[in-house]
Amino acid sequence: QGVDSTQKKIDKPAITPIPANRDMQSAFVKTVLDSKAKPIEPRFVDFNKDLTRTRTSKGLPVLYVQNKDNGLFTLSFYFKFGQKEDKRLPIAADYFDFLGTDKLSAEQVKQQFYKLACSYYIQVGNQTTSIVISGLNENLPQALRLVENLIANAKVDRDAYQRYVSNMEKSRKDNKANQNANFTALSNYGIYGSYNPIRNVLSNQELKATDPQTLLDLIKGLRNYQHTVLYYGPYSTKELTAVIDKQHQTGKNLKPVPTGKDFINQVTSQDEILLAPYAAKNIYMVQYNNGNRAWKPEQQPLIDLFNEYFGKGMNAIVFQELRETRGLAYSAGASYITPWRKDLPEYANTFIITQNDKMMDCTKAFKQIIDTMPQSQKAFDLAKQALLKRIATERTTKFGIINKYLSAQNLGIDYDLNEKVYKVVPSLMLKDIVTFEKETMARKPYKYIILGDEKNLDIKALEKIGPIHRLSTDEIFGY
Repeated sequence: QGVDSTQKKIDKPAITPIPANRDMQSAFVKTVLDSKAKPIEPRFVDFNKDLTRTRTSKGLPVLYVQNKDNGLFTLSFYFKFGQKEDKRLPIAADYFDFLGTDKLSAEQVKQQFYKLACSYYIQVGNQTTSIVISGLNENLPQALRLVENLIANAKVDRDAYQRYVSNMEKSRKDNKANQNANFTALSNYGIYGSYNPIRNVLSNQELKATDPQTLLDLIKGLRNYQHTVLYYGPYSTKELTAVIDKQHQTGKNLKPVPTGKDFINQVTSQDEILLAPYAAKNIYMVQYNNGNRAWKPEQQPLIDLFNEYFGKGMNAIVFQELRETRGLAYSAGASYITPWRKDLPEYANTFIITQNDKMMDCTKAFKQIIDTMPQSQKAFDLAKQALLKRIATERTTKFGIINKYLSAQNLGIDYDLNEKVYKVVPSLMLKDIVTFEKETMARKPYKYIILGDEKNLDIKALEKIGPIHRLSTDEIFGY
């Protein structure tokens, strides 16, 4: 921070674009491509074979995968609500780590877990909350009993809460000075509007005014809501449910999962600029388009192949055109993004980091390759090969099987989506992704989301693209 008085200016050198040589191959590359290797066969998850669904005697649903390799376990109590439903929840989870019980201090609680070779944490996301215990399976009953006792008998430490609030205020101040944090906040504002995951937090004033007892009550009250038991470990399902039935305390009649206000992807109806300040020699910029297009699982192979060819990785069109051939960017990429939940829309996103004085060159270059996507059969063949090999070498194992099942549920499917992609991609042709790009990205209105130092940007040129909406740092963070 501050001004470097020793800095010396030099004239910006002219950069001459070099031709992309996507259709050429060196002798070395040809040797590699011609070499024969035993292909790695893909392995897809079969939810009917690799996962067991059962229930405890109290009726709690259980998702179970057995660990046949060692004596370690991961146990999670999974709730399908989170910060979206109550923005105090992540604060409560963080604060809970500072607490002990009427008989054990916070330090003694951690010592007890250490002796058991186990650990626990409470994780709160926008849509979910999890109480997770992991470690040596032979000590699972004692570790679970310790967690249950802690949740039931935790005592408020008001001094600890004041220290936590002070730490949070310092962290938030640091975020406002951090370029990546500013850009994340601005991007969320551009995609979702003023009600978004970054701004949906307690203000500093609300943090100070919050009674820590209410936060503790939130954690204690989790057991009264419907939730699912997730387990990966050596126990059989019978052994697991016996331990859960004995140790896990729940309310008699579990409450239904609460519902919060969804974050809504903003529809892009016109070209416009969203500009927030950050004093730096470079800008971060996203071009965002949402045509409210519904996701369909049969489209996923085409989308994955398009992303591989056009926007992801160093072999993609975007990276090669903007960084390699034109020297315009530090980093560049683009994606056609599919939703995590079946009722949410798809949308297009580009991303670039460039010098302030190259901003308009980048916007023009991006528009050119979006409106008329460069076509290269060799680059397409490489993209197809890269996608198929990546899927073939991926392995979903251990607790990842449970996570993949939960993701499939959110999308309304009951199978491993990678299997569909792997089977369909070989039949796709370059013309298929060209048509897809024309339908979804070319000549569409975009919201230009820019984080930069306005006094060093060509504002008049931006005004020709569309109206400029300026946001302050406080506005994008919400605190």
